[in-house]
Amino acid sequence: LNGERIMKKSLDRSFYIPDGSTEIKDPESDAVAYLYNIEEKLVAMGFCGKGKKPVWHYYFSSKENRDKYVDKLFSDRQYSLARKEVEKKERALKVEENVKNTKVGDIYYSSWGYDQTNIDFYKIVAKKGSKSFMLQEIGQTVDSNGSSQDLVMPYEKTYKGKPVMKRMGAYGFNLNSYSIATKWDGKPKHQTAIGYGH
Repeated sequence: LNGERIMKKSLDRSFYIPDGSTEIKDPESDAVAYLYNIEEKLVAMGFCGKGKKPVWHYYFSSKENRDKYVDKLFSDRQYSLARKEVEKKERALKVEENVKNTKVGDIYYSSWGYDQTNIDFYKIVAKKGSKSFMLQEIGQTVDSNGSSQDLVMPYEKTYKGKPVMKRMGAYGFNLNSYSIATKWDGKPKHQTAIGYGH
């Protein structure tokens, strides 16, 4: 029981903060620093966001150095949050543009594989809601010239499996953990040939 209580306490931020520490919050971000002394040594630790462990925990040779490091923590965190907000807006604009430029009948493809290249083609068969589409995997024609790479093109008369609904992202459709479908440009795609790992 005692061990369980200690484990739970270690997961909380208060576990790392010594009693009597001085808390300094950044009014412009979610960063916070705690200052304290160990005998004659000046110490500080910094946290960001909901993190339970300090992002740094150092000794300092002077109060000025410690204050500068705290200021840097705050400025760096402000910049990071501002950058994330800009990236969030940029992704949203990309999603809107992708949705606008996608219609029923369009072909998307994914290129995936660790030590080989596999190509899968998908056809947009329906739009669902404002940002989701139904993707139907289709077949492909293969132009094999005896090399290690085949040229493949979509073949819309052959379906594979059932349509799946996917939400549009900034770079296309996230099919799974290793594959993203992007809009096909109408050109043949290279795929590892049979006998060369495919």
